[in-house]
Amino acid sequence: MNTRKLATAGAAVLAVAVGLAIVLGGGGDGAEVDDIDGAFIVEMVAHHEMAVEMAEMAQAQAGHPQIQRLAAEIIAAQQGEIEELESIHERLYEEPAGEVDFASLPISEGDAGMNMDMEMLMSAEPFDREFIDMMIPHHRGAIRMARLELDQGSDPEARQLAKGIIAAQSREIVEMNQWRMQWYGEPSPAGSIPPEDG
Repeated sequence: MNTRKLATAGAAVLAVAVGLAIVLGGGGDGAEVDDIDGAFIVEMVAHHEMAVEMAEMAQAQAGHPQIQRLAAEIIAAQQGEIEELESIHERLYEEPAGEVDFASLPISEGDAGMNMDMEMLMSAEPFDREFIDMMIPHHRGAIRMARLELDQGSDPEARQLAKGIIAAQSREIVEMNQWRMQWYGEPSPAGSIPPEDG
């Protein structure tokens, strides 16, 4: 993992941390828009960007072919979803993502799975175990964010995308825990699919 990629990952963390604490979308000059669809789009783009960075690291460092395969799937799926999210934003707001200020989703940085230590992952031994233990809470956060969109959002395309995120990342959490049990003797301390009320 080179310094450029690590810096990019750090920037993604910072962007979301700021957004969760105050307002995400940062580039606009207008008033803050209280719109769950917009907040979901902007925050999920940043969330996916972090997952892609973690997966790119796994492609370079993972020892198990299963992790290599999962990393490739995460990159392909989430880069595609980023493009879809940005397209929805353009349709709804007639501005690129980042040009409208949205109130943030009602979720903490920790519950969103955005408090990842990328430097620790880069140097972890064994890498595959640490990747699982970081990607599972990151996926749990995406599921919580997608559930907020389903509960409070109104755009049909954004809601459909949220359903797909929940299905795909729930499946991957189960898969990662199965591997962790097989390779390291116990499931991840990060847990499994978050309950509907958590």
